[in-house]
Amino acid sequence: MGVFDKIPACLTVCVLVMIFACLKRHTRCAHLTLWSVGWTLVFTHFLAQLLEPITGNARPLLLALDVGALQASAITFLVSVSSVAEDRRKRSLLFFALGAPSVAYPVLNAYAVQPRLPYIVCLLACFGSVALFLRAEKRESLFSLTAATLPCFLAGAWAVRFTLNGSFDAGAMVLLGVGFALPAALIFKNFSPKSPALLTISGGFLCWSAVFFAPLLLGHFAPNLILPDTLRETPKLVVAFGMILAVVEYKSEAIIGMQRKARVLNLQLERFSAISSRLLGSEAPAAICPEIASAITEFSNFPAVLIHLEDQEGTLRIAGSSGRSQLFLRRLQDRTRQWSAYGIQSLCSNAQRIGKASFLLPPDEPESFGDTESAAEGKAHIREASIEVLIPLCSAARACIGSITLSAPSDMSHRMPELARIEALAAELATAVELKSLHSQLVWSEKLAAMGQLVAGVAHELNNPLTAIMGFGELMTDTAISVASRDHLTRLLNETRRMKRITDNLLRFSRQSSWDSKVVRLAPVVQDVLTLCEYYTRYSKVAVETDIAPDLPALAINEDEIKQILLNLFNNSCDALHDFAGTRQIDIRAYQDGGLAVIQVQDSGPGFANLDRALDPFYTTKPVGKGTGLGLSVCYRIAKRRGGDLAIENVKPHGGLVTLRVPLVEAKFQRSSALQVASAHA
Repeated sequence: MGVFDKIPACLTVCVLVMIFACLKRHTRCAHLTLWSVGWTLVFTHFLAQLLEPITGNARPLLLALDVGALQASAITFLVSVSSVAEDRRKRSLLFFALGAPSVAYPVLNAYAVQPRLPYIVCLLACFGSVALFLRAEKRESLFSLTAATLPCFLAGAWAVRFTLNGSFDAGAMVLLGVGFALPAALIFKNFSPKSPALLTISGGFLCWSAVFFAPLLLGHFAPNLILPDTLRETPKLVVAFGMILAVVEYKSEAIIGMQRKARVLNLQLERFSAISSRLLGSEAPAAICPEIASAITEFSNFPAVLIHLEDQEGTLRIAGSSGRSQLFLRRLQDRTRQWSAYGIQSLCSNAQRIGKASFLLPPDEPESFGDTESAAEGKAHIREASIEVLIPLCSAARACIGSITLSAPSDMSHRMPELARIEALAAELATAVELKSLHSQLVWSEKLAAMGQLVAGVAHELNNPLTAIMGFGELMTDTAISVASRDHLTRLLNETRRMKRITDNLLRFSRQSSWDSKVVRLAPVVQDVLTLCEYYTRYSKVAVETDIAPDLPALAINEDEIKQILLNLFNNSCDALHDFAGTRQIDIRAYQDGGLAVIQVQDSGPGFANLDRALDPFYTTKPVGKGTGLGLSVCYRIAKRRGGDLAIENVKPHGGLVTLRVPLVEAKFQRSSALQVASAHA
């Protein structure tokens, strides 16, 4: 073959290399990268042939490049259609196991190495690696493994026979024939459906393999028959055309897939936007939760979802659920049956964060299924969704008010965009739930405010008849003759004066006053509060013990503020003890700690249900219509505004303790004096 006869084939392959290089820039996949490398090696093979002299022996380096590059391209094409093409580590291992011995054989032949042992070692290593590779690829049955490896063993034995007879070129031809035949077989196993492009590639590789086996067979059966050069070069073009067609099919399928995903995404965004609009409206969020769960399972790859919301009693209830499999949905419900708002926070603290506001729950033991059919279905769904993802619903103060639990596929790498959209929907649901709760609590607070004004007016109106009763009672006492009548009138006057004190305390508590800091003694304020709550404590059979340090200085706080704090704390303790079966007792202690007065209100009740949320506004565990959830929140803000603090805790074996710290007048005066002295020195 002359130089000018070799140029067209070399230019054709060069164009193919440039085509695959351009395609690789627009389509990133391991198959196309390996194809580009393979055709570059084929171009190296033709370039080495172009540089070989027409007459005389070629240099060993050009011969090594000629056959070695072609053999390396066969290995590259083989790896590109194998099942390990996408795994870099396994791909590199396969390259080394197959490429090193198969390329070493033609290199030894190019440098005219005479001993047969190196060739035999290369053949055994090469065909042994091929057998191991086929065993890893063919795992279906013993028959398929035998059918795949038997031809390779026969070809290997044939190559070894040629090598032992000193025909090293024939051994190299067998290696090339096997190298281009294996990709044709692997395409049928690893790719589906069998498109025209794949059939073209497979047929081209078979013809390419036949180009190397045909001279060996013809040399034995028809030594005078010579294959034309055009026939030897055609299979390469068929393979290249099939690969280009496969890339076009891949791009078309990718575009169709992207269009399908875009349509699903648009439908999902429309559905989620409609749900968001309803959440911002006047509709109750709990009524929308079933639709939210249905939208998540319908427009995402999460097969089951549960939505929990916290009710008025502080327990979680299922507000919405949806699942493609009722069996797996029931398993998810069983796992979350004992959850609480505090428990969700503990789960999140111990779980792995996988998103902005989502956590991967630790694996749970799969439930046991009864009959065979249910067991098969259960195992299938566990394979489909074997992990759970938790998205807590948090208020503005980061307190948990519910959760969204998703059953998720094992591979979450491609589900993060969907999870991010569900997280956004969860945040909107949490906001709607909190706003609805705030609205209902504000309505109730307005009602209580109106009741407070009414009670203050009634107390004011009661003062007039009480004053008249006291006046006439004193006149009657002065004119009473008998001792029994005088005793009765004295007892009547004492009870009337007690009623007058109660109404005066009630009026002082309801009266608006300035929020400027004033001086107040704690002991009289405590007595006023106990007087106001005397009926409540007697009705609930609550024992009250006070222990106030006699030398406690005055507090740097407004009298109405400290009275409001103590009244709220006392009422909370009485409510906790109202239906308590054990000992009902409230202890009020006060002592000095440095420049602060420490006031502790402790009860023997069940304690706080949720320490993390007890100080949140409008959070209450009392029945509907009995509490507003503002008491502790207001007390906390008053204490902070006056430079103090308020802390809550549960005591053992049972009971709740509220510790209030308020600045003392002496400490506040000392601090201001020190500041004045420091400024004077400055």
